[in-house]
Amino acid sequence: MKKLTVVALALTAAFQAQAVEVYKNDSTLLDLYGRIYAGQFFGEKKELDANGVVKNEYSDKQGANQFVRLGAKVESAINPGLKALAQYELQLYINDSEKTVSENSDNMRTRLAFAGVGADWGNVTFGRQQGAPGMLANWTDVSLSDGYGNDALGAKTDTFATNRAGSVLKYSGLFNGFQVDTSYKFDGGDTEETTSKDSDAAYGAAVSYTFPFNLALGTAYNVGIRDKSNEEDAKLWLLSAKYDNKAVYAALSYADGTDFLATGKDHTGWEAALGYNFENGIGLMALWNKQKVEQDGKADYDSIDYYTLGAQYKFNKNLRVIGEYRINNLDSQDSGKLNTKDDFQLAARYDF
Repeated sequence: MKKLTVVALALTAAFQAQAVEVYKNDSTLLDLYGRIYAGQFFGEKKELDANGVVKNEYSDKQGANQFVRLGAKVESAINPGLKALAQYELQLYINDSEKTVSENSDNMRTRLAFAGVGADWGNVTFGRQQGAPGMLANWTDVSLSDGYGNDALGAKTDTFATNRAGSVLKYSGLFNGFQVDTSYKFDGGDTEETTSKDSDAAYGAAVSYTFPFNLALGTAYNVGIRDKSNEEDAKLWLLSAKYDNKAVYAALSYADGTDFLATGKDHTGWEAALGYNFENGIGLMALWNKQKVEQDGKADYDSIDYYTLGAQYKFNKNLRVIGEYRINNLDSQDSGKLNTKDDFQLAARYDF
């Protein structure tokens, strides 16, 4: 606990200086970074009848979206061909109360906490980090504001190590344009008679190749090992493409999940992103997310279907303001859901 307190104090000092602080000597490099994000969602609110039942269509994005993100990266030489490395990242959600951290509060979250070794042949790390499919999920997780995008593929936080997860052993290597990631998540459950997407064991692999003309192609496969004998393993396959020349950004990802959402529930997902950054600091981004669910003995349905249109203005490399609007294409009669209304977010963001 004392060590974490020291790190937190150091990161706070970095924020007060409003700059990234880097310590470097012949054998060690320490990089401190962070983000202050102040956002607000606007949309149709729920209306309840006398019995507390929702009686209107509404937006599921409402209210404050405000947080502080603090992180540290460290590398140190072991010998001329081998280095030790580690990363820690914490996020504090502020929102509507000064009581950010209280009993049973989930407002303080550890996003990353891992350590390992690195060399010319790649990095081997263990801890809370992205599983192998996260490499491709990141390509379409590029909304300008926080809280939109990366919904349709199924590669989410604490979901069979398809994105950030705990107890993950990972190898990552980059060779002449090829990136290869493999990961194994150890079972974190305390009993074999329960099943949980965040504690069950999982393994996955991803590979991508970036051409000299800024086009990248990749694929990934991941298996979540469910504990119960009558539960099918969760399988997810991703296929992705990305083009990025710093001004134009375009990405498209396809997901095919088998028993991934639940046993007997398959899905296909599409995510697309298209953006442009002007030299005067203005940036534009459009996203599309769609997920179709197939269930045994039941009709298929769209669980996710929306577009976002976003714009930002960068005052400098640290400060930007953002506006993003989500067009929800779900229909309450087709989906059986009431969270089908459009919404938008306004935000200010400072990075250091």
